[in-house]
Amino acid sequence: MPLITLDNLSLRFAEKSILFEVNATIHRGDKIALIGRNGEGKSSLMKVLAGIIQADDGNLKIKNSTTISYLEQSPPDDNDLTLFEIVAQGLGDIGELLAKYQICLNNGNIDESTAYQDEIERKDAWHYLNKIETILNRFTLDSKATLSTLSGGWRRRVMLAKALVQEPDLLLLDEPTNHMDITAILDLEKMLKDFHGTLMLISHDRSFVKGIVNKVFDLDRGNLAIFDCGYSDYIKRKDSLLNAEELANARFDKKLAQEETWIRQGIKARRTRNEGRVRALEEMRQTSVSRRKQQGKARIHTLEDEQRVSKIVFEVKKISYQIGELELVKEFSALILKGEKIGIIGGNGSGKSTLIRLLLGELQPDKGNIRRSKTIELAYFDQMREMLEPNMKAMDFVSGGRDYINVNGKDKHVIGYLRQFLFTGKQSMAPIRMFSGGEKNRLMLAKILSQPANLLVLDEPTNDLDVETLELLEEMLVDYAGTVILISHDRTFLNNIVSSTIVMEGDANIEQYIGGYDDYLSQRSEQLELKSKNKTKVANKPKKAQTKLSYKEQQQLNELPKKIENLENTIAVAQEQLSDPAFYQNPDAQNITIGLSKMEFELEQMYDKWSELDNG
Repeated sequence: MPLITLDNLSLRFAEKSILFEVNATIHRGDKIALIGRNGEGKSSLMKVLAGIIQADDGNLKIKNSTTISYLEQSPPDDNDLTLFEIVAQGLGDIGELLAKYQICLNNGNIDESTAYQDEIERKDAWHYLNKIETILNRFTLDSKATLSTLSGGWRRRVMLAKALVQEPDLLLLDEPTNHMDITAILDLEKMLKDFHGTLMLISHDRSFVKGIVNKVFDLDRGNLAIFDCGYSDYIKRKDSLLNAEELANARFDKKLAQEETWIRQGIKARRTRNEGRVRALEEMRQTSVSRRKQQGKARIHTLEDEQRVSKIVFEVKKISYQIGELELVKEFSALILKGEKIGIIGGNGSGKSTLIRLLLGELQPDKGNIRRSKTIELAYFDQMREMLEPNMKAMDFVSGGRDYINVNGKDKHVIGYLRQFLFTGKQSMAPIRMFSGGEKNRLMLAKILSQPANLLVLDEPTNDLDVETLELLEEMLVDYAGTVILISHDRTFLNNIVSSTIVMEGDANIEQYIGGYDDYLSQRSEQLELKSKNKTKVANKPKKAQTKLSYKEQQQLNELPKKIENLENTIAVAQEQLSDPAFYQNPDAQNITIGLSKMEFELEQMYDKWSELDNG
């Protein structure tokens, strides 16, 4: 059943045509991926559907009484509203009424809350209160916390909860996984699979998109092509169309089509992937396996051979690190050699950035030691947007005003170099203020990768990048001769690049697994299966007869699950605060970290007590 129809829709910004006489139909139950390069206008199309901006020409027909929720790409600015109030906003006037009632209850204004209670009953709106509480619990959000205390990843959770609470007919999500850890992404993926309404999403996370969508809208140079298939089949069909277009362009005017043909050939090459690169990655992973087998898991052996010693970038021996009473790293050992590609994954606040800072010597471990190569030349990608001057030309930002730059020992014209990052000659000479968020990230990567370095550290390099740029970055990183350490939550990106994955498993425990994300899951599954067999053996031992609980003990058992849930929510919010680099400038930072450690200890005791009472 048609929900929305786009009839000859056109939209222009300045001289650029974003949409050109677009025709499409969105049916009830569609789960659509909106695909296109950075700057093509994906977010603009979503804003047209959400009613935020108006098309210049054509008609947008929306079925009567259709409810639409829209999650913007950028998290909202700081404000002091509680999470309950923000999520309630998704319900309109009813939500505002419930928020006022909740505020009165929290402030102890009984008379005023009674008036609101009567109005809620007249409007038969109590079930909406349950909806708000349910969605807050599902996203593990503390209803009394304020938005200003949360980091980017948790703010996205809040805005997702707001978008989902009204159970809209059409849900529009613009980069919903940005700043989320893998656990949160997997939870959102399951939630969207189960979502009964219509969905349209923009996302660079290929594993995420592949697991959800059944249709693809491809926005390319103002034209919208509809692919009535999943993401994997779309890739194959798109490649066939690009081949046909390439031949047609070549016949029509080879010189005129030179730039466009180059870009499309690059995309095709990256999509099919160079088999030599894949073999090189597998060989690298096999080398890591062999080294780990020789050394064993328990300890790192010092490398006596001088030739091998010269290959060491980092030799980490049983390091531990804590802030106050909060332990982040516990007896971690690793050996990182030249040319290795290391991925780091873990939940928000688990200590990924802290581990990087320990490796680079910005922090010193409390125990253990780290041996570093004396020849490290570092290039670090981490929130560099402050370096971007809006009025500076893109080429001048990358080259420092020179026409040629030296990349891997070879002089390249800066415009030719930027073509590798899918910038046309015209874009290279344009001011940075003309670029979209994704194009700015692409430009920063071009700057980083042009620097003479033998160690690349990339902290969430994939945020805001389109799929084509991701595949380009994958190709460059696999070909890169130096060492790469990257923090990422993009599963496909990790699978295609890294030789081993360091996993921050929580409670200061860190383990290293050979291969990418899927390899980690496989090895982890084997470990859990082995533990399960051992537990089964223990469980088969004769048990002591259970004793009947007293009335007081039974009351404790009934109350513990709710207490555990509330404490876990509070801990989650505190952990998210710790993941924000600005947090440690807070004068109360140490007290908060100590408080978190105490809450985690208390939670562990609660679980022990629950297990004890449950077993009689």
